Amino acid sequence: MVRGFSSQSYADVLRHRVAHEQREAHLAVVGDFDCSGEDIERDWAERTGCWRSVTRVLLTYEQMRAYGLPATEGKRGDPSWPAPPLTWTADHRWRRRMARAFDDLAGDLAKGNWPHPTCTAEELALHLAVEDAPMYLEDREEGDDHNSLPEHEDDYSWDSCSDLLFQDHDVLMLFHTKFSGIEDPENPTNQSMGEGDLREAAWFTACDNRSIRDPRRGFRR
Repeated sequence: MVRGFSSQSYADVLRHRVAHEQREAHLAVVGDFDCSGEDIERDWAERTGCWRSVTRVLLTYEQMRAYGLPATEGKRGDPSWPAPPLTWTADHRWRRRMARAFDDLAGDLAKGNWPHPTCTAEELALHLAVEDAPMYLEDREEGDDHNSLPEHEDDYSWDSCSDLLFQDHDVLMLFHTKFSGIEDPENPTNQSMGEGDLREAAWFTACDNRSIRDPRRGFRR
C-alpha cells in the first residue's frame, strides 16, 4: 500500500520483492480523481515497472459521471495543477475541457503550425508550456528526435516565445491576489482595463469567429 508519492528506496524494495515472487503482480489503484491522484498512479507504475497490469479501481472518470460526484477544492500549491485559484473548485467536466486545450495546441504543432491560442484556456495552457519547457529540455533523452531538428540562434529564447506567441498576458493576472475578482466582467478594474469575462466557465469561448475549433473533435481518452 502506498499513500501519496513514495520514496525511490521503497520502490526499489518492492520491485525486488516482486522479482522473486512466483505469482504475477497486479497493481490496483484507489486514488483521488485529480491531477495529483493521476500523477501518483503514473509515477508509481513507472518507477516500479514490475506490474502485469495496472487497474484504477476508483475514482475514475466514468464513476464521476455515473454517480454525479461533486468536485472537491483543489489542493493549494499543487504543482500538478498550476492554475489560478478560481479554478480549484472546477468540476471534472471543466478539467477535461482544459486538458483538451493542451491537446489542441499540441495538435497545431504536430501539423507544423505555430501554436495559436483560440481562447483563454489555450492561452493559459501555452503560458504553462513555455514556463515548463526549460525543465523538459534538461530531462529529455539524448537520442530523442529533438536533436535532429535544425538549429537556430534564437533556440531556447523562452522570453521571446512569451512575447511572440501571445497578444497579451492578461490571464496571468488571475494568479495574483491583488487582482482578486478581476475575472468578473462587472468588476471595476476589469471594466477599466476592458478584460471581458475571465471566469472559468468562459475560458473555452473563442476569442473571435476566425479561431473556432471544430466542435466535433472530441476528447482524448
